[in-house]
Amino acid sequence: MNRTKIQDYIDKREEQRADIYHATVEDDTHFAINGHRYELVFNNRDAFDAKAFANRFSMVLAKYDYIVGDLGYGQLRLRGFYANDHPKIAVDRRIATLQDYLYENCNFGCPYFVVHNLAVQKSHNKKRRRPRHRRHHSGAIIRERHDKLTAPPVHERHHQEVKKVRKGRKREFVMRRRKED
Repeated sequence: MNRTKIQDYIDKREEQRADIYHATVEDDTHFAINGHRYELVFNNRDAFDAKAFANRFSMVLAKYDYIVGDLGYGQLRLRGFYANDHPKIAVDRRIATLQDYLYENCNFGCPYFVVHNLAVQKSHNKKRRRPRHRRHHSGAIIRERHDKLTAPPVHERHHQEVKKVRKGRKREFVMRRRKED
């Protein structure tokens, strides 16, 4: 593919995305994307532009507490971070590691901004657990017991005998209970 064809694809994609998300600026620090409210927390070297943010925005970012945007070579890149008190999130996905992200993944000295999501949308596609009961054909609930199948440690295995059995070229080990005398 040559550069003009790639640029045509980029232009078509930008035209398609232009109608999806609309930014409404309320004041210097508050704005909304399609009615979803955000607050501009930090703006390094006037990097924030509401229209450019709306063009690059995706609904995937609505689940994050903070969104960081950095400008490098004329391109805006967005990345989501969670709040520091979020319980089940890895440390590198929390806002406390923002400086590490800027040093490692962004161009040195690039302009960036931090946006706080005022209405975080929690993801609803969590892994569902199977119920630990089922219904009998008569309607009564039958509870199933799910125990882990684990063998006792070797030093606790009394009254067992291990034999090596050969079947042709293959070897198998058979464990049997010892006969108690």
